[in-house]
Amino acid sequence: MLPLQEPAAHALLAELDDDQHLRTWRLVQPDGLVVGYGAGIPELLASMRPTRPLARVLGLVPDRVLEGLYQTIARNRGSLGRFVPDGPTPRRYP
Repeated sequence: MLPLQEPAAHALLAELDDDQHLRTWRLVQPDGLVVGYGAGIPELLASMRPTRPLARVLGLVPDRVLEGLYQTIARNRGSLGRFVPDGPTPRRYP
């Protein structure tokens, strides 16, 4: 994982304009495919061994449902942020 402001992240997300860089989370897959928002959640979960079973289940959910859930969470991120610990983000790149 890389903070979006790091130069290495900018290189991986070169196809996105500056406004899109900070709009949401992104996952850059080994083949270069960039996913994000609700429809990218199954790929994100599949990239981590402990959450792969959940990824398979969410892979069965239609993208429009995942997008709706993501948008609901995004609209309420200010309230939900209090549940996220404060501190440095993990760094895992390549």
